[in-house]
Amino acid sequence: MIKPDKPNYPKGFGELDDLKNNEIPRPKPKQEKELTAIEVFNNKLGSLFKNRKSEDISDEKKRKIGKIITTIIILTLIISAYYFIIYEPTQQELNEAKTSKLNELHSLYKGPMADAGNVYTLESKINDANNIYEVQSINIVKLATTDWKKFHIKSIHENTDPFNRTMAVYENNSRNTIMPASEAIDFVNSNNVEKLSEVIFEKPNTVSVPIMVSRLQAGAGLVSVGSIVDIYKNNNDTFNDSADTNKSEADVSGCTVLSIMRYEDNGEIDSEYSKGNTIVEGNNTNPNENTQTFTSNVLEMLKGAIIKGYDEKTTMDMLKDYGIKLSNYERQINLGDLDAEYMLLIEVPQDKVSFIINNMDSIVLTIPTTKAPSWMSTEINSTYAG
Repeated sequence: MIKPDKPNYPKGFGELDDLKNNEIPRPKPKQEKELTAIEVFNNKLGSLFKNRKSEDISDEKKRKIGKIITTIIILTLIISAYYFIIYEPTQQELNEAKTSKLNELHSLYKGPMADAGNVYTLESKINDANNIYEVQSINIVKLATTDWKKFHIKSIHENTDPFNRTMAVYENNSRNTIMPASEAIDFVNSNNVEKLSEVIFEKPNTVSVPIMVSRLQAGAGLVSVGSIVDIYKNNNDTFNDSADTNKSEADVSGCTVLSIMRYEDNGEIDSEYSKGNTIVEGNNTNPNENTQTFTSNVLEMLKGAIIKGYDEKTTMDMLKDYGIKLSNYERQINLGDLDAEYMLLIEVPQDKVSFIINNMDSIVLTIPTTKAPSWMSTEINSTYAG
């Protein structure tokens, strides 16, 4: 190619023309070679094994995945079975045991002991228990008994009256019992929390109340001044076998009889004693009769002694405890005035006065054998001795 000798002639166009004039060799299309029968067979056989290998790999993966899924299902079933058959029932029993133990705790630690320090300690032990055996091993009764005894002993010393007595007030003010402080301490030391949690001790606040009762109501007329009596209410007001036999606790306990008066008719005396003796000698009969009579009125004799009609000291010595002696003699001879009435003055807790007055016709005074008079102790000993 001849390049013109001109400065403004563009460069590179000549090379382009050269490229156009030169033919660039192109690859010839590949001619497919016709395969022989053996080559065709080999190709199909190789393709068959190649596909089988791919299928084997796919099946192996499926088997592994199946094993994993099966394992997961089995584990899920085992875990579910453990939860519903073992764990959940166990937890339910544990929760029920804890609830029962907490109820026991609060039933024993109540009233003035509801906020005792050991309450919170025991609650923590119960709530932190990991199994039912740990819950059952928590001994609330022993610890509560010790705490109640300490509380009551201190309370007794703080709540005694000038006569060194205290008053046991039972739950819901169902009944009160006045007793010596020493007896109250013995009661505390000899009982556990089941009894001790039902009572508190207060300083006796008592009054004397007069009541008019029949002989049956007045302990068969055998109570005397200084007797300690318990008072029951007969709900049937008939004093027969149909009375309330289910009641085991007195309505008021530890009442003191301050005075007793027997109805005036029992002070009238009109007696006659006759002793006859007949002597027979042959045809002669000599009857002999010795008769003694005595007529008097006890109250009139007292009136006479007061105005110096009789010797006052002699009269009082003769008539002292007349009513009590009369009842006691009647007991010994098994014969007495069952219609006698008694006026008693008894010491009772102030909050029981209305109960006694409103039920005067239906109350019964009983004498506890633990505070039995001497004659009663003698009879009991003679019955069971030896």
